[in-house]
Amino acid sequence: MADAVRIGPDFRLLRRSHMNNFSMTRRDFLRVAALTGAAAGATTALGACGTPGKSPASAGDAAGTEITMFHWAGAQGKVPQEVGNAFASASGVRVKYIEGTNADTFPKLVSSVQINASHPLLNLGFFNAQSFSQGNDKDLWLPVPKSVTAIDQVLPKYQVADRQGAYLVMDAMGLVYNKKAFPTPPRSWMDLFAAANRGKVTTWDAPSFSVNALPVIAKLNGGSESNLKPGIDVFSNAAKAGQFRGFISSIDALRQQLNSGEVVIAPGFQGVAEPWIQAGDPIGFAVPSEGVMAFPEGFQIVKGSSDAQVDASAQLMNKMFSPENVSAYCNATATLPLVKGASLDPKYADRPSFQLETVEKAIQLDWTALVASIPTATTAWNDQVKAHI
Repeated sequence: MADAVRIGPDFRLLRRSHMNNFSMTRRDFLRVAALTGAAAGATTALGACGTPGKSPASAGDAAGTEITMFHWAGAQGKVPQEVGNAFASASGVRVKYIEGTNADTFPKLVSSVQINASHPLLNLGFFNAQSFSQGNDKDLWLPVPKSVTAIDQVLPKYQVADRQGAYLVMDAMGLVYNKKAFPTPPRSWMDLFAAANRGKVTTWDAPSFSVNALPVIAKLNGGSESNLKPGIDVFSNAAKAGQFRGFISSIDALRQQLNSGEVVIAPGFQGVAEPWIQAGDPIGFAVPSEGVMAFPEGFQIVKGSSDAQVDASAQLMNKMFSPENVSAYCNATATLPLVKGASLDPKYADRPSFQLETVEKAIQLDWTALVASIPTATTAWNDQVKAHI
């Protein structure tokens, strides 16, 4: 067994030279924010065929059950497919895959259930925290069966009430910046609004509040997820002063503008920035002194699945949440594990943003309240922020 450097009771860094390297163009969920998600496509494990989400087998016939699992694209799909294929081979369950983004797949799931509640597009899906909340509002999810004991190892602060899904990992949202403009990394979320950076700041447009830092700025200025006005006021004053170069529409545009120096600082995700950093771009990721914003991601079992499909999905979910598979997922995607005993590549041992402390001190959002605030906040944003850019 590999030696380990413990950085917390259950969060370890393995001393192993052959761990996975980063080779992804992630984060696809940011393409969600820009509404440029790739179209979901289906691929089949073990030569399965049939309609996604439904099983031709009778309930209880595990070997003949067919399930459809949704995962994100690129490096985000590598581990789910590997685990799914191994599970299918061992159990006789046929596993099909839908690859895509929340932007593309979540609305399709909602539509499929509206057409036929007992015929969902998929049975087991990987979604972000905002989709967890939106799915609760639409009564899409089943409680995770008690047989899925692996989710009991999710860190207490990140356990989902009533087992309505389970978070596997989190991405950390902080500040991405141009290293030439910042020889010393920025230290505060409010550096986005510093006069020294005027005209060289960007963010995402409404209604992408889960990724454009508005909830964080609101909370730091006396507001909350249900009262975003203090944050909108800060953004509005900055927009009137010419703080923003404009809004970004893709992660590729963000990378290009940071590299060129057109933009020197923006809210951004560690998982997005890491491959740029590994590629040698003059880009850094900073953990603000107030903490990163936690963006949890995990699995849901979809209501309307047959009993046999729920059972098979639960078995596969148990496999996905093993510390070994969580470790593999995190090392492939530059995300932080939320499961006790999970491990990270040793090259992150001296990187504060990859330590347990970052997870424990992260700013956690009330996603239900944020989702409810989006319509009103979008109108205010358009009138008070966007109108001045």
